[in-house]
Amino acid sequence: MRPFYRFAYKIVEAVTLNLFHARIEGRENVPMGGCLVVSNHVSFFDPTTVGWAIGREMYFLARKTLFKPPVMDWLLPHCNSLPIDRDNADLPGLRRIINMLKDGEMVLLFPEGTRSPDGSLQAAESGAGFVACKAQVPILPVRVFGTFEALSRHHKMLTYHPLRIVIGKPFLPPSGKGLGKEDYEALAKRMMEEIGKLE
Repeated sequence: MRPFYRFAYKIVEAVTLNLFHARIEGRENVPMGGCLVVSNHVSFFDPTTVGWAIGREMYFLARKTLFKPPVMDWLLPHCNSLPIDRDNADLPGLRRIINMLKDGEMVLLFPEGTRSPDGSLQAAESGAGFVACKAQVPILPVRVFGTFEALSRHHKMLTYHPLRIVIGKPFLPPSGKGLGKEDYEALAKRMMEEIGKLE
C-alpha cells in the first residue's frame, strides 16, 4: 500500500474494529493481480468497509460531482477514488477502469449502481457486466451485513451496529468474441446471485 492509503486504511481499521466490532469471513479468497470486487450497496459506509475487509490496496468509484470542493479534489484521489459520471454514459471512465484491471489493479464496483432503499439486494445494472467482460479478470463477490443499520440512506447520523463482511470465491467472466448486451446483463445478474449466496 502507498503511504497515504495505508494511513487512511489504518484509521478505517481502528474505527471498524473498535466501534463496530467487525468480523471478516473468507479473506483467504482474495486473489492476487487484477480483480473486480463486486458488493451489495446499502450505505455510504460500504466502500470503506469493503476496502478494509479485502486487505489489499484497491480503487473506488465516486460521483464526479464529489470532486468539485477544493479539499475533496485533493483527498479523494489520494484515497484511490476514481471520478465517474453517473448521469451519462461515461465511456472514458469505464475504459480507464477496464485498463486498470488489466494492469493488475483491484477495483470495487457496486452492480446495483446505487444504495438499496431498504437493505435488500436490488437488480444489477449491465455496466458491471460490461466492465467484467472487457477486463477479463476474476470477479470477487462480497456481501456486507450491518452497514444498513449503521448508516442507511435514511440515517442522518452514524449508529452503532456490529458489522460482518463475507468474501466469496472468485469466478471468471465469459470470454470470447461476440459478447454483447445480453451477456453483460446475464453476468451482472450472476454477480448479484453470487452476492446473495453469501450468508
